[in-house]
Amino acid sequence: MPSKNSGDLLVIWQLLDSMMRQELNMPELAYNLFFGNLHLISLDSQTAVFVCEHESKQDVLKNRYSNILSNTLERILGYKPDVIIEVDNTLAPEIPDNGSVNSPVKIAKDNMAKKDRENDAFNYKTSDRMPDFSPAVNPATPKSAERRLTYNEDYTFENFFVGDSNSFAHGAAVSVAENIGRKINPLFIYGDSGLGKTHLMYAIANKALQRDPNMNVIFVKGEEFMNELIEAIRVQSNAAFREKYRKADMLLIDDIQFIAGKESTQTEFFHTFDALYEDHKQIVLTSDKPPKEMAGLEERIRSRFESGLIADIQPPDYELRTVILKSKAAQNNLDIPMDVIDFLAQNIQSNIRQIDGVIKKLGAKNLLSGMPITMDMVVTTVPEYLRDTEPVGDLVKRIVETVSKKLNVPVAEIMGDSRKKAIKNARNVSMYIIRSMTQMSLPQIGTTFKRDHSTVHSNISMIENQLLTDSAFEASVNDIIKEIKRS
Repeated sequence: MPSKNSGDLLVIWQLLDSMMRQELNMPELAYNLFFGNLHLISLDSQTAVFVCEHESKQDVLKNRYSNILSNTLERILGYKPDVIIEVDNTLAPEIPDNGSVNSPVKIAKDNMAKKDRENDAFNYKTSDRMPDFSPAVNPATPKSAERRLTYNEDYTFENFFVGDSNSFAHGAAVSVAENIGRKINPLFIYGDSGLGKTHLMYAIANKALQRDPNMNVIFVKGEEFMNELIEAIRVQSNAAFREKYRKADMLLIDDIQFIAGKESTQTEFFHTFDALYEDHKQIVLTSDKPPKEMAGLEERIRSRFESGLIADIQPPDYELRTVILKSKAAQNNLDIPMDVIDFLAQNIQSNIRQIDGVIKKLGAKNLLSGMPITMDMVVTTVPEYLRDTEPVGDLVKRIVETVSKKLNVPVAEIMGDSRKKAIKNARNVSMYIIRSMTQMSLPQIGTTFKRDHSTVHSNISMIENQLLTDSAFEASVNDIIKEIKRS
């Protein structure tokens, strides 16, 4: 079989990337550090050649992930190629002018942006990536301040799917976009991952930038805001940090829940919020939960969140899922029979991102095999997406039982009160996986384990931090998740 052309390689890479994210279930920051600048450059019947930016990453990918890459490609292609990982030093991010090395968070962000720009060069768009909003660069501005957004047509109100589950949040976002800093401020949108919170946030910015391309619109993740502040304190550049954020015309903070429990970050955010609010600048925030459920959030900040408008987004209902499936199929030039659309709409209930994943995978299967999309193809190609109808209670039971078996801790002990290290660890891992694989809120998980939601939040945070620093622990948790998905 001849080597694939660049367009086919990109389609295969997008599908591989989507499946790897689900298979590994790693925190986004950790995933992007390993795979954020990995490229598939050649594929034939024998080998798949990838490139990354430096030798240290090459060693990690070879030793820890080459088999996973090969196995995942086998699921896509129907055969298992040998994986070769080479180095292309030109992919490495630039060193800042001041000579200091970029932080891992900044490198991961740069890698994601670079990969998205390369994807655009092949005219291939995907809605579940961070959009490529190119920063407006001033040569005299330090690298840390380069985060102004420019218009991006992929994230607008016109291509946001509206239904009963998200109509209130959509209406609120439109109102904000038409009355920047005057009518609703702040706007706080909350809901589970993959439901369109970030899309609405960018749609507001896009609408504003259509009217005034020179508007200083800053987007930042809650975790990134915190890490930038830590770095500013370390290098004694607090004034530059404040200048960056307090001069914004519009500040967008995604996943604001990350500042909860971080005292210094909350103090800095509080003063930034007040400075922007008093100057009638627009603030838009997103979170996975409403302010009243954010443990560790200072009351003065909670009251400011609640002083604006709080809008929630729920999972799409059947009708909206059907509309989205039809639209995505049309966008990808796929002929999907109505009975298959109906079957998928009945079974995929969690979020829009899952719908994107299914369409991509079916599209790749159709492209590579030439087979029509039928019910049989769906069942054999995307079985991992079709377990959403399993009762949550049964899934929770299965998660705890699998953790029990893998970590050799009895179920009764996991569900009990013991504070022994091994038992507590198994309990925390169970909570983390339940949070990752279900739509259960922290209070609901707390009820399951007879603990309050703040304890659940703390325990899950401990697991997330350990995953970033302990590769053996990370591999163990990933094995448990894979076993749960297979069972």
